[in-house]
Amino acid sequence: MPAQEQELFGLPQVLINFRTKGTTAIKRSAMGIVAMILHNESKDEIHNYTIRDVSDIPETGLTDENVDLIKKCLLGTPLRVLVYTLPLSTVEGATKTQANVLKMLANIKWNWLCAPTSTTQEQNDLASWIKTQRTTKRKTFKAVLSEQAADHEGVVNFCTNDIKVQTDTDSSGNPVYTTYTSLQYTARIAGILAGLSLDRSATYFKLTEVESVEVYEDIDTLIDKGELLLIDEQDGDGVKIARACNSLTTFTTDKGEEFRKIKIIEGMDMITDDIRDTFKKYYVGKVINDYNHKMLFISAILVYFSEIKGNVLDADADNTVDINEQYQSNYAKLHGDDPTTMSVMEIRQYNTGDTVALVGNIRLVDAMENLTIDFTL
Repeated sequence: MPAQEQELFGLPQVLINFRTKGTTAIKRSAMGIVAMILHNESKDEIHNYTIRDVSDIPETGLTDENVDLIKKCLLGTPLRVLVYTLPLSTVEGATKTQANVLKMLANIKWNWLCAPTSTTQEQNDLASWIKTQRTTKRKTFKAVLSEQAADHEGVVNFCTNDIKVQTDTDSSGNPVYTTYTSLQYTARIAGILAGLSLDRSATYFKLTEVESVEVYEDIDTLIDKGELLLIDEQDGDGVKIARACNSLTTFTTDKGEEFRKIKIIEGMDMITDDIRDTFKKYYVGKVINDYNHKMLFISAILVYFSEIKGNVLDADADNTVDINEQYQSNYAKLHGDDPTTMSVMEIRQYNTGDTVALVGNIRLVDAMENLTIDFTL
């Protein structure tokens, strides 16, 4: 049949696509997209800009402060910054709000969100929105927010203030410094996380433009509370990210302590997006949902897993995916058949309508951050 021949002929594209995604995983992981929400407009309106480098920043229309924040984000070399501008707080009776922008962002592709000019309530709302999008919508959105103890892997809680940065020189050639708040510098952190590849973590990432930051009496306790902080250890190495953690502090059997690490969540999100995008592009509506085609899809995923071993998946772990036999059994029972009278293969081959139910086991690999050595003399 022509239709069947077309399906089978097209399936090798899936293998090629997965293999390509696997071999380009590290490169692609360094090309994240930042969505940035800024209060900027003197009228009740919303504007948006796509900015890939400083040459894309418009000469008019943005405040000097907002241009500076965009430039700070670009220092991290994200693939692009999607800027959405809202009315300033001085605009009376404004109806355009952050909620309008979030509706625009809900169905487009991006990785990290920041809102470095927002109010405390707007930051609260962003934390809530990210949680909802990840939990109920299965999105892979993440946000860098300020002073938001969200207790969630999708929210990075950046809390360092008194960030001193040279921004100019005076007429005598002396440096002129600007001091940034944690809220303002969420733009910089979001850019770093979007532009950092998965072959390292953001822990000890240097912010070369920063002269000094606030000093902490007990930084370990703050990090344990889920705060991402900057630190200067006065070792001549400058200011750097102390520990690349998100705000998650409550751990369960489903979300262990590894879920607090940004690199782990980034790897998990990339795998989720790659598999979901490939399924949508090559399978949805195009391939018959029978056992053979399910196994071909599984084989393609396993090829992808093999390509991302090392920097994303643990090369020594058994990273697997297979048909979810428990789902198959339950499905058969719901449709009037008795799975206890069926063989394992019969359960695996049971027709599940338009649903492909798989189950897998993966182990994501972290970067070296802690060192323990016991010497015996």
